[in-house]
Amino acid sequence: MRQTAEEGYAKSWGCVQCHKNTHDMHKAGTTHLGCVDCHGGDAMTTNKWQAHVQPRFPDVWASTGNPVRSYTVLNHECPEFVRFVNPGDLRIAHLSCGTAGCHPKETLEVKKSMMTHGCMLWGAALYNNGAIPKKRSSYGESYSMNGVPQRLQTVPAPSEYEMKYKGVVPFLDPLPRFEVSQPSNVLRIFERGGRFRGEVGIPVRDEEPGRPRSRLSNRGLGTENRTDPVFVGLQKTRLLDPTLNFLGTNDHPGDYRSSGCTACHVIYANDRSPVHSGPYASAGNRGLSLNPDPTIPKDEPGHPIKHEFTTAIPTSQCIVCHMHPGTNVLNSFLGLMWWDNETDGEFMYPPQQKSPTAEEFIRSAMNNPEEGSLRGNWSDPEFLAQSADLNPQLKHSQFADFHGHGWVFRAVFKRDREGHLLDHKNKPIEDENTAKLNYAMLHPDCRAEKDGMPVHFMDIHLEKGMHCVDCHFKQDNHGNTKLYGEVRAAIEIACEDCHGTAYARATLRTSGPAAPEGGTNLEALATPSGQPRFRRVGNKIIQTSMVEKDGDKPRQWDVPQVLDTITPGHPRYNEKSHLAKTVRFDGDNIVWGTRPKDSAKCAHDSNKMTCAACHSSWNPSCYGCHLVQRANVKMPSLHNEGDVSRNYTSYNFQTLRDDVYMLAKDGNVMKNRISPVRSACAVHVSSYNNNRESIYVQQQTISGDGLSGIAFSTNVPHTVRGKDGTKQCNDCHLSKDEDNNAIMAQLLMHGTNYLNFIGQYCWVGAGEHGLEAVVVTERAEPQSVIGSTMHKIVYPDNYAEHIEHSGYLEHSHEHPGRDVADRVRHPRRKHSVQSLQARGEYLYAACGEGGLRVFDIAFIDHKGFSERITTAPVSPLGQQFYVPTKNAKFVTAPATTAPDPTRKQDPENEESPVHMLYAFLYVADAEEGLIMVEAGTLLDGDPTNNFLKRDVTFNPNGILCGARHISFAGTYAYICADIGIVVVDLSTPTNPRIETVIGAPFVNQPNAVQFQFRYAFVTDSEGLKILDVTNLASPEPKASLPLADARNVYVARTYAYVAGGHNGLVIVDVKNPLEPKIDQIYNADGRINDLNDVKLGITYNSEFAYLADGHNGLRVVQLTSPETPGNMGFSPRPTPWLIATKKFAKDGHALCIAEGVDRDRAVDESGNQLSVFGRIGARPFNLEEQRHLYQHNGKLWKVDNQPDFFRSGYRTPMPPSSVRR
Repeated sequence: MRQTAEEGYAKSWGCVQCHKNTHDMHKAGTTHLGCVDCHGGDAMTTNKWQAHVQPRFPDVWASTGNPVRSYTVLNHECPEFVRFVNPGDLRIAHLSCGTAGCHPKETLEVKKSMMTHGCMLWGAALYNNGAIPKKRSSYGESYSMNGVPQRLQTVPAPSEYEMKYKGVVPFLDPLPRFEVSQPSNVLRIFERGGRFRGEVGIPVRDEEPGRPRSRLSNRGLGTENRTDPVFVGLQKTRLLDPTLNFLGTNDHPGDYRSSGCTACHVIYANDRSPVHSGPYASAGNRGLSLNPDPTIPKDEPGHPIKHEFTTAIPTSQCIVCHMHPGTNVLNSFLGLMWWDNETDGEFMYPPQQKSPTAEEFIRSAMNNPEEGSLRGNWSDPEFLAQSADLNPQLKHSQFADFHGHGWVFRAVFKRDREGHLLDHKNKPIEDENTAKLNYAMLHPDCRAEKDGMPVHFMDIHLEKGMHCVDCHFKQDNHGNTKLYGEVRAAIEIACEDCHGTAYARATLRTSGPAAPEGGTNLEALATPSGQPRFRRVGNKIIQTSMVEKDGDKPRQWDVPQVLDTITPGHPRYNEKSHLAKTVRFDGDNIVWGTRPKDSAKCAHDSNKMTCAACHSSWNPSCYGCHLVQRANVKMPSLHNEGDVSRNYTSYNFQTLRDDVYMLAKDGNVMKNRISPVRSACAVHVSSYNNNRESIYVQQQTISGDGLSGIAFSTNVPHTVRGKDGTKQCNDCHLSKDEDNNAIMAQLLMHGTNYLNFIGQYCWVGAGEHGLEAVVVTERAEPQSVIGSTMHKIVYPDNYAEHIEHSGYLEHSHEHPGRDVADRVRHPRRKHSVQSLQARGEYLYAACGEGGLRVFDIAFIDHKGFSERITTAPVSPLGQQFYVPTKNAKFVTAPATTAPDPTRKQDPENEESPVHMLYAFLYVADAEEGLIMVEAGTLLDGDPTNNFLKRDVTFNPNGILCGARHISFAGTYAYICADIGIVVVDLSTPTNPRIETVIGAPFVNQPNAVQFQFRYAFVTDSEGLKILDVTNLASPEPKASLPLADARNVYVARTYAYVAGGHNGLVIVDVKNPLEPKIDQIYNADGRINDLNDVKLGITYNSEFAYLADGHNGLRVVQLTSPETPGNMGFSPRPTPWLIATKKFAKDGHALCIAEGVDRDRAVDESGNQLSVFGRIGARPFNLEEQRHLYQHNGKLWKVDNQPDFFRSGYRTPMPPSSVRR
């Protein structure tokens, strides 16, 4: 550091003879470094081979740019060469960047930062899917100087307080090889047993044709292939990878970067958007250099823009990594999220169907872990790099100019709940068109807010010209040498540090989870131009940009203060802000305007909830990741040694939405405040063995402590908006207009039935004909529904064949619904499949006089099995999969997900207990009433204890005679019986108790019940009836809608879908449940005329109804598509059309459809948690916390979005209204 300019030049003499015009990367004139000070090598020669350090693997480094997808190669190169190509690499940074007098502290901090070890994703993936029993992260990535995986430790060791409330972990170990793991979810193929291990191409003479007996191992768990698929995915699938330990993959725009310190401080050309890239946008998005060095090819990707360090880091550099769930999906800050693989698909898929070869599959998998891209044009890197050029043609989307991981990102626009585009005044936009979308995507400096123009929902900070580094300072980026188990635990900044609170102006001292004692003084920080980042001018706080300039001067802005927005007369005064910051209950009155001395009395006190809870305009949600493992594919590990071995898992996202907004209690690190929450890892897993046989298909997982693996994560969405996007009162509280019941169900995470997953097989009960598993989607990714608009675009040849077959589905697997021996033993017993529920690898069926039967469907997709649905996969002496009853009409489990209440929980994980209600199956028997069967043993992976028996029979005084349907709301079962709807309290499952009966004259011969937040929807002999179930134990009749032949009902968001028998599908608008009205009746020109049941499922971005249409069989109706007006909204009006039919043989009648998996339901109506949350201490609201949003002292209270509504104080709730007809 103290050497003279001449000494520095001497250490660069030979280098600059070739690398002309190259200068010291450090701009500081006080530092005189030579090339070899950082890079090593020999500066005293002009011979290239002598001057340069030579690699061990010259083929990898054939060009001067960063190699494509080098991953673990750096672990095998000598340290001298690693230093030569990148002095900032963390293996050797202590010898270059981190030497005494340079940056030793920063180098150590980065080596232990979340950006390096990435432990949050690994910890969440392993625990959420049951691979490890500990929720606290245990594994992280780090390498020694010689590329050897190493343990990281927090020194000194953290205290119990730090671990629990600050998220500090004591150590992180290298990720173990998957070969030494044991399966986390012991599916049938993993169970102990199996006669032999088959080998490819060598037939086994003892194998029974059509009934394979081989398993993944003929020994115990953890041997041969009886290992954990989660570890395979983490080792081989590109998730948040590569971390700072490795170079960027340098294969797509958005993937160009170096490793270690250089990854952030040396800028690469990744994005042509000046909003994202600032002054670097002109360099393009191809990773090309503008370096005047003549030895650097200007047409070769993988070079930095300049040979220069900077702290003026643009957002485009951050987004190279921060666009994945493991790195917080922060492309939302840019107003972007993953494209859904469907919308505007005609521009993204070739007109001729692609049939990729095995070689193309492997090449595409290395390029992009998502298999669906292989069918599309964007698997071509050149097409992908130019996909943003399609924006002038796109009808519904606008694409980003960066493509990390090979993905496509689309813009999010402001919409109303029906999906109509809104302008900055919240008025619907007429004549939505491409030109208006293009206008919304212009640089904020180049467009004014115009009436009738869409609003691009980028974060308001970005819109004003701020980049990530304008909020996240040195410690947030480098770390502080402590190991943190989650990203937000490592953040020291908080909103209040800059914006203040309703009680005080900003202190400009950091106060976030990782802030040091007393906080960091923000006024002491400087920008690259030497100006202070923050300065006070009177009551104003002025911030100077780290990146942007206005002319020759750094951009500056006035940081709004919360206090000013609630001060009448101030230019920034906002009446709604004033209301939100001060509203509270005073006795039974709602008051606002004044500030109580105790801020805790305010409803939205910052100690109760995070700023993001209200100030986020949207939150990206990924409902479903289909992870497909293939044993006949060899792939390298992306970590550790990088060895090549068999087994590879692809990563296929399913339903991507921006219309879902939910709240929950955040984790311990965030002080358990109310926070936004999103679906981030709703995993479904499939696997193919070495013979390409499907050994399990689309199975859900169970977390370490027994909660469902359909996981959710509290988060900071980074989608802050001003008056055009902040959440309004009726987004979280009861609307005075009674029009947000579905919104509340979504917000509280009860689920809405709109995002359910039906999958490849639709299960249909066909009475005496038995049951059928009908193939309704393609097997290959993307798994579009056969006959759908997406099917037509992605698989035009298959679609044409489907049309040639008159829209009939060709493939299914059937079962008669009884054992072969039953015909002999009970020839007069009438077996009739009346009800089905598929969960995991078992199908529950109510078979009339045949009682309850459980079918093994584990190998439904396995081509080696002749009979893919079995009643006894082993000897009848080894298990019992049936329970005799007199006349079973209906069977259900309380959840379509698979929480396991029998698992022992670790107190350290701080999980909510799984209610014992979820350990049972519930059968409605027309003669015996309610029958309960414990089925927890079906989830424990032990095939030796599967002996089902009747545990409880409940029918006091025959009140449940005629029982034919059961629906659960929390711990209450609503049972349809001859007498009416019988409400049964099952809070103690083995001691059921009748609470009340709703019968005539309001309810007559009910046949189905559905719940949505405060209302129950009932079909009976007269039509559709609606009950107020705010008090689940005491429902109140509210409204009715006469309908003839109403046989069943399914409620999804603001519509109730009624199976209307001979009328077809009756779609009822229940946005206001007290005023139901028929929206439309769809019968496909009279073809749907015997409709018994309806279930909904969403596939990619389109909604489908699966209909049991009696003698007509299964019908598949597409309800929405990207062409449906408002399709991206919360509840677009359905536009149904029939796309597929499956007729049953022998005059089979379709009676019922098995419900899909609830992917947006994390808690039941009684406040019992169902799904795992990614952060320790985070959970959904319990019942009392839910009621705080709409009840006070036992009374309902309602809101309007205008402050005037609250001026007259609390409105006493209206008495129960008379029944509306």
